[in-house]
Amino acid sequence: MPDQSPYTDGDELTCSSDAYPAAMYTWTLDGNVDSTASTQALEEGVHVYVCTATITFGGQTCSESDTHTVTAYSKYQKQHNAIVQYRC
Repeated sequence: MPDQSPYTDGDELTCSSDAYPAAMYTWTLDGNVDSTASTQALEEGVHVYVCTATITFGGQTCSESDTHTVTAYSKYQKQHNAIVQYRC
């Protein structure tokens, strides 16, 4: 996924693997474990997301990680209001 795309708060990243047996996933957000699902919702602002897919087979464990720094913008558009006064 490209890191400079216009993402918004709440968009999801998906981690997938075609390994057998099925992989277990761990998402870290800014270095802290945040989720063990295959998807991760983006939070507003600039954050570092790391997905690690881990499989265990025959007593051996193998894992791969992918890191992305993503900027997600607020899903609400900022509204600028101005009061205009007319004099007659």
